[in-house]
Amino acid sequence: MAMDIHTSEPLPWTERTALPNVPGVYQIWKDGEVVYIGRTWGLEGLRGRLAGFHRSATTGQKAHSGGQTYFATYGAIDPASITVRYHVPMVLLRTAEVLNTYILYVERRWIWEFVQRVGTLPACNSE
Repeated sequence: MAMDIHTSEPLPWTERTALPNVPGVYQIWKDGEVVYIGRTWGLEGLRGRLAGFHRSATTGQKAHSGGQTYFATYGAIDPASITVRYHVPMVLLRTAEVLNTYILYVERRWIWEFVQRVGTLPACNSE
């Protein structure tokens, strides 16, 4: 039985620095369509991971592979057309193994649900 996964309301790209610096899963939307689904359990959290995406999506330089794909597909990011939604894990046992497994599950589930609806990966995901 699949559980409900709480997802934030859409946050304008220009407000991404307000994201928490915690592990989580995120969706990047362009013009109302999901173009990337990603995760982070790194020390810089969601805010740091989206900073890397932004760097790559505006310059094409290496910092985030999804951001590089975004740049190659759409050109430099237009913040007015981008929103982000995210999920912060609320697991009871917050060991690294459990947290990482849960984050990976949510990312893969969102990608799979997207593939079931659309028939392909989001435009900037490669796996």
